[in-house]
Amino acid sequence: MPRHIRRILLCLTISGLALAGNAYATDIDCDPATAPASQTPSHRLICESALFSMGYQRIYADQQRRLKAGQLTEADITAFRAKRDGCKSASCLDTVFREWKANTANASRKP
Repeated sequence: MPRHIRRILLCLTISGLALAGNAYATDIDCDPATAPASQTPSHRLICESALFSMGYQRIYADQQRRLKAGQLTEADITAFRAKRDGCKSASCLDTVFREWKANTANASRKP
């Protein structure tokens, strides 16, 4: 992909995040004024990356929707968060997010 198209896409992504503000309130606070000093590496990765931040907002929204529908328990969400918080690298976080997406896709195919 040409460099100028990548830049345009990045600008659109950043603009979209700026306009959306906190479209979804999640369990991760990325506001530097209120974020705890003891933030985990995974929280920092999510807050510092627009892609991880958007991905986690989608996961969080999906978790809340499935929780309300009775398709998920608080224990399932707690287990996901423990796995997420155990990540110290972007590749680990990417794997955890992909696993969630795959599990969600498999769950929606079951009768």
